[in-house]
Amino acid sequence: MNKKFMDFIERRAMPVVNVISNNKILLAIRDGLVLAMPVMIIGSIAIIIGDFPVQAFQNFMASVFGESWNWWNWDVIYPSTMGIVAIFTTFGIAYSLAKSNEVEPLPAGMIAITAFFLLLIQQEGGGYDPNDFGAQSLFTGMITAIASTEIYTFVIRKKMIIKMPESVPVSISRSFTALIPAGIVVVIFVVIRALFALTPYGSINEFILNVLQIPLLGVGTSLIGTMITAGFFNTFFWIFGIHGTLIVQSVMQPIWDAAKYVNLAAYQAGEALPYIVTTEYLDHFVFLSGSGITLPLCIMMLWKSKSKQLKELGKLAIIPSIFNVNEPIIYGLPIVMNPIMAIPFFITPMISILISYTAMALNIVGRPTGVAVPFTTPAPFGGFLITGDVKVALLQILVFVIAGLIYWPFFRVWDKKCAKEEGIVNEAD
Repeated sequence: MNKKFMDFIERRAMPVVNVISNNKILLAIRDGLVLAMPVMIIGSIAIIIGDFPVQAFQNFMASVFGESWNWWNWDVIYPSTMGIVAIFTTFGIAYSLAKSNEVEPLPAGMIAITAFFLLLIQQEGGGYDPNDFGAQSLFTGMITAIASTEIYTFVIRKKMIIKMPESVPVSISRSFTALIPAGIVVVIFVVIRALFALTPYGSINEFILNVLQIPLLGVGTSLIGTMITAGFFNTFFWIFGIHGTLIVQSVMQPIWDAAKYVNLAAYQAGEALPYIVTTEYLDHFVFLSGSGITLPLCIMMLWKSKSKQLKELGKLAIIPSIFNVNEPIIYGLPIVMNPIMAIPFFITPMISILISYTAMALNIVGRPTGVAVPFTTPAPFGGFLITGDVKVALLQILVFVIAGLIYWPFFRVWDKKCAKEEGIVNEAD
């Protein structure tokens, strides 16, 4: 690639990349979302089993265990796992951010949860709306965790704390250290609650949902927004050796996860699924077999390569690629700084987004239900599990075929070049 262009990227883009990838708030949001992942997967497995979209399976289970055999799914496991994602995330973000600020993280998590509940509006007769613990409060939880933890950190750094003698056990001393910061956070968030009660929204939760969360979801999950973020920027960074997925996800993951949980709530209620682009959609269509959708390229290297180097790399990379991990291809082929292979690597995910998004928008195939399926789940199983629609599994196979057609002429050029360098001129010709 042109040296001046590479120098420009290094000078202009790298500082921005470093700021994003090392930003403590973005890292804390990522950690908070990751904290919830184990119980999200457990909840999703329960949904997949309880609502497995094959009537013969449902009939068999009902004949053995009774018509209400899956009572444990939506009524028990869902509200205990995916139904309280906002609480998990709020605690996780506060804990991670407090660690980055080098203050005690456990009190920060506790204070954040308290602040979160202070902002919720109780129902008549007491109690809370269960929906306030799920997707619709996800952004409220994120903002609350960041704000309360920064206040907690500020108060501690200003030494506005109760300091106990050294003879007092650490656990008790830690509690008294957090006492004044907790009190200040409570007062501030009660005031915030009171101020928003005077607005037409009635609560900060409704304000964030309508003014911030829904518009961000609309933009971040649109066709154009997805092509720019997951399509363009992700592959652009990878081509220059930067882990584009981590960079893009650090900014976009809260939006994609929120869309996932909104879809899941709609799926539970039997309503139309509002979003196409969710975390699982990206994992199983845009990052299918890894960024750039390189599994077809790996297969070509393994069975069609004249170059011994490429053939050996194909053997090494085939298994990881099946499970959606393709760093061996990106760095080993390499695709990084490779003007020939960068072209199909860039084009392929764009085509996948266009095809899959259009098929789902036109209701030709199903949309992601919000079920959390690990990104390492190979196609076509991943496509089926995230939607419950076998046509989506077939769509994944179609994407692979198209990706192979795109990669083929570029692979031939690169294979011939590598074979010539290895002295396999006649075979390469």
